[in-house]
Amino acid sequence: MPAPNPLETHWLVIFNQTVPGELVTIQSGTDKYALVFTDSSLAAVFLRDLGDPRLETSSLETWVLKDAFLTAAGLIHATRVMFDYEAGRHDALSAPLEGLRGFVSQRL
Repeated sequence: MPAPNPLETHWLVIFNQTVPGELVTIQSGTDKYALVFTDSSLAAVFLRDLGDPRLETSSLETWVLKDAFLTAAGLIHATRVMFDYEAGRHDALSAPLEGLRGFVSQRL
């Protein structure tokens, strides 16, 4: 059975509840990745490893919420979105932010 398409599932994102608009990102070379989790257990492990009590997850289940997240990611200069990041793993799926914004905006 093939893995579900991460664009079509609900998204979990990590944000700082005390600083509006602050999203957790990862920098690698010239790319800044906004993180999206489709697996709640992966999000929980990542959140636990960060050890910051101000951080929490939020579920994005509609195209409108996904569009708002991608817009916010663009405002903080993210260039790509990475799905289901795991520390030490180098094969996480990622996509250009602008490409995803175009895809999501077509769904609105």
